[in-house]
Amino acid sequence: MKRLWVQIILGVLVLVAGALLLIEATEVAAVPPLVWAGLLLVGGATFWFVFFADRPSWWAAIPGAALIGAAITMVMELDPAGFGQWTEVPMLAVLGVGFAAVYLRDDQRWWAVIPAGMLLTLSVVTWLAGSASGPVVGATFLFGAAVTFALVALVPGGAQRRWWAWIPAGVLAGGAIVVLFTAAEWFTALTYVWPVAVIIAGGVLIWHAVRNHRQRVHEDESGSAQPGGAASGSR
Repeated sequence: MKRLWVQIILGVLVLVAGALLLIEATEVAAVPPLVWAGLLLVGGATFWFVFFADRPSWWAAIPGAALIGAAITMVMELDPAGFGQWTEVPMLAVLGVGFAAVYLRDDQRWWAVIPAGMLLTLSVVTWLAGSASGPVVGATFLFGAAVTFALVALVPGGAQRRWWAWIPAGVLAGGAIVVLFTAAEWFTALTYVWPVAVIIAGGVLIWHAVRNHRQRVHEDESGSAQPGGAASGSR
């Protein structure tokens, strides 16, 4: 029944979009941008409902994020001298969150970490492009890409260990350091880079500690649950 209503809502949205496009094509009236933004927002919310209501529908997070990002972009374009200068930032960031949601739903889809990290990195780079110098922007992109591949190696999920991800992570991190050292204002950039690196290192340490603790608890519970284990030991 839920699937039927979702299909009906999406069908209605497509019909409304087609009618609005026809109105604009015939020049009968101009459709306000807020109407288009509202239509995109409803469509995005519908896909997110599918994502949360139906566990196998992990893919719904991607179009849901794209539609909501497009809606935010259209609203920001109403202020071209202000927020309209950074319309790409929310689009990239929200789409990155959509891919992150795919991984959080099922950690077997670890590949979603890569587009999530890269899109979020691009959103930060786009935001910095108007105020920071070229070397700082380039180093930020390389550092974000390095963190992305480091996460690929660290996060759980998948049948095999992804040690190979440390190779591009190390190369990209080295490239970021080289770019910073060749820039005149690398001291200023390091003011922001090192705290972020320390925060990430702390998070990794906490994650390893929690994981090891859970493994020990699981091993203790498995050992105590073996039939006759305690009795044979007492004999």
